[in-house]
Amino acid sequence: MRARARQRADAEGVSINEALRRTARKRLPRYDIFLSQTIRDAAIVLGVYDLLTSLNFAVFCDWIDVPEANRAEVTPANAGFIRATMGVSDSLLFLDTQGADQSLWMCWEMGWFDGACGPVAVLPVLAEGERHYRGREFLGLYPYVELDEHGQLKVVRPVVADSNGIMIFEAPNSRSFNSWRSDPRDFMRPRVISDWDC
Repeated sequence: MRARARQRADAEGVSINEALRRTARKRLPRYDIFLSQTIRDAAIVLGVYDLLTSLNFAVFCDWIDVPEANRAEVTPANAGFIRATMGVSDSLLFLDTQGADQSLWMCWEMGWFDGACGPVAVLPVLAEGERHYRGREFLGLYPYVELDEHGQLKVVRPVVADSNGIMIFEAPNSRSFNSWRSDPRDFMRPRVISDWDC
């Protein structure tokens, strides 16, 4: 994603921040994806946004779609605007990066969307050199998104452990992003395994 952002900015002959500014567009009546992210990850966000829109998804990213908003100030008006936008979005992708845990907004966005709207997944962007996503804290409750061998998005069910530490793999383990987003019967979350289930 970092390389994709650099390529896009280089192709336009501008900085990453300028490429983001140029991406701003009119608000849409509906979005396929609400991208929950932090401005600290500008280069990563540009790469992810470019990838998702190249796959023909309508994506909402607050500082791309509403660059004039003051994100440093958490106010009821700002929260109301974000909540209204999430209400017209079909799914939420939580962009998990090293900077995500410092965001005042992201956990709130994920919790609100999960409770009110529906499908939530984690889109991990690993640090340079890392090969596998292990999840963290409560993010392990949600499936995560990967690119398949054809460059398409797929949603992967997280692996869980029972109370004895035994790893449980559920089938199906993955499905296409489009089928996950449009079928509310199974959001690919792991089942909660209790001692009396075993």
